[in-house]
Amino acid sequence: MGKTVERRQYSILIVSQSEQLNNFVKKVLSDGRFSTIEVRRSAAQAAQELLNRHYDVILVNAPLPDEFGTGFVLDICTRYTSGILVITPGDVADDVTERVIDYGVVVLAKPLTNRALARNLRHLVAIQNKMQETEKKVLTLEERIKEMRTVNQAKCLLIEKEHMSEADAHQYLNKAAMDRCISKRVLAEEIIEKYE
Repeated sequence: MGKTVERRQYSILIVSQSEQLNNFVKKVLSDGRFSTIEVRRSAAQAAQELLNRHYDVILVNAPLPDEFGTGFVLDICTRYTSGILVITPGDVADDVTERVIDYGVVVLAKPLTNRALARNLRHLVAIQNKMQETEKKVLTLEERIKEMRTVNQAKCLLIEKEHMSEADAHQYLNKAAMDRCISKRVLAEEIIEKYE
């Protein structure tokens, strides 16, 4: 049985000068998955917009009026964690793909179908979800490592200043934290502050 994925709202920035393509994309996005849909007509406008807010997905319809679009894409994919989809004329799709594929950018060739666009957007959203889950896990692990370092530093101070054995310092931290109904980290920070 497959895992049910929590359905949340996403944001997309469409970078395209073609009103026809913009309307096509908005129609594909009408399933309600994207609560924020913004359109900018050039790389410069999109770059300015990205300074103001984060987007889960950035869709670039190449060519853009101020550049083809691959330079813009390579710039933003190194600065932002958004999923990036480039729609490009079929005759240059392979060349564009070769330039951007190693950066995790998805390229679709024109002419475009609803199904291909919808599938690739879902894929980018799934990747974004996985990245966010991984980021949360990394932050949790970093927090635990920081706590362990703080507790170990307090243990070392107890060993040095109170002449406790490592086992006694460990037991003291556990018991004192439990007796006072505080975390070991809070107690460790108090000990560090006391002795430093």
